[in-house]
Amino acid sequence: MEVVLEPWNPWPLVFPLLVLVAGAVLAIAGRETRWMRDVGYVLVVLGPLSAFGLLGFLSGTWDQGQRRDALVELGYEQPTFSGGEGIVGGSPGAIDFRAERDGEIVEGQLVPLGGDRWRVDEGAAPTGGDR
Repeated sequence: MEVVLEPWNPWPLVFPLLVLVAGAVLAIAGRETRWMRDVGYVLVVLGPLSAFGLLGFLSGTWDQGQRRDALVELGYEQPTFSGGEGIVGGSPGAIDFRAERDGEIVEGQLVPLGGDRWRVDEGAAPTGGDR
């Protein structure tokens, strides 16, 4: 079975960019006013830090949701995911999953086929993680 997982769109990273720009404007415009300059410096630091946090949190949450929804559409119930192979050479490796189907626990892997396409291998040997 194959599934297509829609990739994450990084548009929410616009907000930390706006914070960074606002901080730069305040830091430059506030050269004569200490509080404006200090707030600007804080925003210049918080903008990129929040971008990194959002990048890790939102993309991971999106990917997890896409995988879960794809398996539910195929008839699996309550799918959970574990380590798998991780990122190998810049591309994702197989992801182990465990779910219930027709009243029985099923283990398998989501194997990347390239692009947005993944193959569901039911009964594939898990590559890692505690079960």
